[in-house]
Amino acid sequence: MRALHVLGKALLTTIVFFALVEVALRAAYAGRNALVTYVPLPYVVGDNYGPIPPWLDNLLILRPDPTLIWKNIPDARRAYVDIFTPVWSDRDRLSLLRRFLPWLPREFRSNPVWRIALNGEGFRSAPFSAVRKPGVLRIACMGDSWTFGMNVNQDQTYPARVEARLAGQQPARNVDVMNFGILGYTSFQGLQLLKTRVLDLQPDVVIIGFGMNDSDVAGYRDRDVVASGVTSWRDRVKEVTAHSESLALLKYLALALRFHPQNMGDFLRADAKADQGKSNATVNYDDLEAWTRVSPRDYDRNVREMIALARGRGARVVLLDNELWPESPYRAVLRSISRDEQVPLVDSLQLIADERVKIERGMETQFRLAPAAAAAPASAPGSSGGVPVVFRVYQGRYPVPKQLAIAGNDPSLGNVSPNTVAMHDDGTHGDEHAGDHVWSFRATLPAGTRVRYVYTNSGAPGQWEGLDLPHVREVQVTQSVDGRDLYLPVETFGRLYMQADNWHTDALGYDLIARAVVDALR
Repeated sequence: MRALHVLGKALLTTIVFFALVEVALRAAYAGRNALVTYVPLPYVVGDNYGPIPPWLDNLLILRPDPTLIWKNIPDARRAYVDIFTPVWSDRDRLSLLRRFLPWLPREFRSNPVWRIALNGEGFRSAPFSAVRKPGVLRIACMGDSWTFGMNVNQDQTYPARVEARLAGQQPARNVDVMNFGILGYTSFQGLQLLKTRVLDLQPDVVIIGFGMNDSDVAGYRDRDVVASGVTSWRDRVKEVTAHSESLALLKYLALALRFHPQNMGDFLRADAKADQGKSNATVNYDDLEAWTRVSPRDYDRNVREMIALARGRGARVVLLDNELWPESPYRAVLRSISRDEQVPLVDSLQLIADERVKIERGMETQFRLAPAAAAAPASAPGSSGGVPVVFRVYQGRYPVPKQLAIAGNDPSLGNVSPNTVAMHDDGTHGDEHAGDHVWSFRATLPAGTRVRYVYTNSGAPGQWEGLDLPHVREVQVTQSVDGRDLYLPVETFGRLYMQADNWHTDALGYDLIARAVVDALR
């Protein structure tokens, strides 16, 4: 009995201790998050930023849903700081994500900020009215983060720009545009949302924009997630323990101790190695069907069913392409659906590509530089003939204490050694005008190869310092004409033209999409 008494007392003491720790952690997290003004979004190359601190959980806007897999929390207000920007080292990005102090460090305080406001149903839109007003054109915009408006303010999303453009027409249209975009959604989730909420609001037009997340080889299928539910006792235990801040903190600390982040050079080498084993064959998504969130075949069925359901309620449909991956097989599926169903398709990729060319030509005009050279296609990948390629990058708003440098997966580009291959702004090595803040470097590269590279700014040789955006730039080397220098388009340090990050367009791109949508509605 004495042993049982001691054991019971020890167990009670342990329970009380962990209860106090739990209360203290929840209070600390709540106090910390109450002081947070700007929420950082993690950006590192390869999305390999390790475990997420548990104190950030209450700042997330997504929550589980049995039908839609997840949805937004209602009435959320957030201000996100844009850290898809240059930093001195990757440690700066990771430490910002893991930072417990609620305010931004000095180096990020001047970064751009974008704000969101969700309605009572969790959508980035004004409150939905169940009653349609006579004479009002009601438009439902369905999609993922492109529709939600990632990286831009509320009035810069493409649904908001559609509403503004229609209202500003002569004569002005009385219009109600509803934004049903949710981060990470696929056509599977879109179909469920259409059935359970969108059609109830009786839209006159339904705009459908999915594809980017459908193609994600995530290791699961969306339809299996919804079909399975939580059934095993292990899943139920996980559900209960997931609410323990003590266990979450211990798990985070254990994972953080084991986490060893890769640097930019590791990714460049991995990309080069992957290129060596590639053939000209395209990816067979049928072979990956069990691991793809939505296969091309299911994507085809989902979009066609959405069109049929919308038309069954008397609504017109516009399709929206929302991928920056030119080789995506989902784009071909979408074009086929557009032809078969006689539904207009807004080609966002082409809109953005055309505008990017305008910006590049504008840079050449502004700095009086040679236009990007016309080139003949290489006869075969890895052709032996060397091509003199001139890389050009404008330093933009970032000061350059020493020099910009280039590092790539080729001996001419330093074999991925950072801050060792210096670029020039002195009229040599392919540089056209000394002192114009456009840095250049001439490299001889094999025709037909794909070169991946990054820029750095004034770091120590051999050290990944003075980093550009968390993005790997690349070029397919084509055969030069008569052996002349092959000038590449002028890039900008700290900027991707027409992109806010690796996956999304910027405010100008969203406005171009809105203009094309309005044209399609005519």
